[in-house]
Amino acid sequence: MISIKNFTLLLVLTIIAGVSFSSSFADTEVTIPLGASHSENPYSLSPAVLNVGVNETITWKNNDNAIHTITTGKPQLGYDGRIDSRIIQPGKEFSYQFTKEGVYAYYCLFHPWMTGLVNVGTDTTKANPAIQISISTDKVSYNNADTIQVSGQVSKFIPNEQVTVWITDDQGKGITISHVETDSNVFSTNIPIHGALWIPGNDYKVFAQYGTRSSVALATITYEPQLSVTSNTNSQSNVTIYANTQNSVLYPHEHKKLEANSNQYITVQEQNNLYTPIQTVQIDGTIWNGVYQQLGGAKFLVTATLGTSDSVTELVTIQIRDPNGKLVYNNKVQSDATGNYHTSYTVPEGAASGTYGIETTIETKQGILGTLDASISSKMKSSSSFTVTSPSEFTVKTQTGDLNVQLNSNSTISNFEFSSNAKKISFDVQGQSGTKGVTTITIPKALLNGNLQVFIDGNLQPYDSDNVIATETSSDITLELNYHHSTHTIDIVGTQSAQDYQPSTQAVPEFSSIAPLVLIMSIILIVIFTRFKLYL
Repeated sequence: MISIKNFTLLLVLTIIAGVSFSSSFADTEVTIPLGASHSENPYSLSPAVLNVGVNETITWKNNDNAIHTITTGKPQLGYDGRIDSRIIQPGKEFSYQFTKEGVYAYYCLFHPWMTGLVNVGTDTTKANPAIQISISTDKVSYNNADTIQVSGQVSKFIPNEQVTVWITDDQGKGITISHVETDSNVFSTNIPIHGALWIPGNDYKVFAQYGTRSSVALATITYEPQLSVTSNTNSQSNVTIYANTQNSVLYPHEHKKLEANSNQYITVQEQNNLYTPIQTVQIDGTIWNGVYQQLGGAKFLVTATLGTSDSVTELVTIQIRDPNGKLVYNNKVQSDATGNYHTSYTVPEGAASGTYGIETTIETKQGILGTLDASISSKMKSSSSFTVTSPSEFTVKTQTGDLNVQLNSNSTISNFEFSSNAKKISFDVQGQSGTKGVTTITIPKALLNGNLQVFIDGNLQPYDSDNVIATETSSDITLELNYHHSTHTIDIVGTQSAQDYQPSTQAVPEFSSIAPLVLIMSIILIVIFTRFKLYL
């Protein structure tokens, strides 16, 4: 029988062995931060250089909003045949145990500027662990012309090593960058706020990395350049409205243009995301200006002469399929000298409701496309989609007459309401989670006008956002609202509105209330008088 003393000793040894085992085979983590897919951001791996021992495991976590790969080799030479993670989806991870010594250089197939290095040696390499870094900002919210004061600390000072601080928007696109020289393990820098990339009400990410061997630190800030006042127009959601001195709708009139580049040879996008039958869909796109040289020009591509000049431009095949997969548009268009192309498609009357797919392909000589490497042929195609539905009308009674608000949506619309006192239109949208929702609303200016501001679930949509696209005529304003499906409350607040129709509640003069009685009494008197005369 084991004594208490021996049992205690055995328990201690077991715990020590467990700790030793865990530390020897503990995972080392590399983070792919938000914005890694944007080439202008300085670092895309956290850390990018690692020293690990044999049989240790590294886990790469994709915190970006784009897909990535961990592929050993070099971008110029390609995959070396050792490690290939295949696609790592956003929010997913990939782990690999290194069982052999050596230097493993790797990169991302989709974003070749993302490069890293794993040096696998003996356990002594663990004497040089990854450096940790922390940062903070002096405030969490900033206004126009403010200066962001960023400060932080690193776990180990390395002479002549820089701290790089960069800021991205909430989609990971780079806004600004700063390099900080260090003479100790603490650092600080000041970053001024200015320029069109700072958008009212948006959140921004502040990153910092020490050389290439440290982790990446993160802080989040908000940019609010406009004076905010609490609105009493929505007691339930406590909406905040930002004061604006402009006299017209400031939301953009079209979606931001997509530009082709070396990672995607062609783009395509439609002017809006939602249409009704008999409306015309405007389709635009660009071709990367280096694609002709990249693919050997005349060997592969079908080109056309541009007008009377000597310039040649690429041809693009554009196909549109209806919700049932039927081909409803098939055409070849020529790009212009700058690589832009354009076409249009009119949705026929009685067209099926649902999602219409657009596919564009750079035209190649017959039989060539199938011979190209898959990574190349995939870059020569692009796709997009738009939705066709039938609109609904909501009639609002005002003191000057009935006004119709037209709503068109792939969501279910409910609880439509207009309030003249709040100068607001509100309604709910609902759809299947995981899908994208879009609603267009056409509002008569006689009903609601001025500096329209859109709130989704009480959150003001910034003026430079693709969430809201605005077009207007002399009589109406049309807003295209884009969101991810679930259930949302949408408020559209203006500065001028029509007055609600109020049914008259004025009392009718009192004599009218006894008029029937007077009439009855008169009839009785006439009858009595008539009978009296008969007896005379």
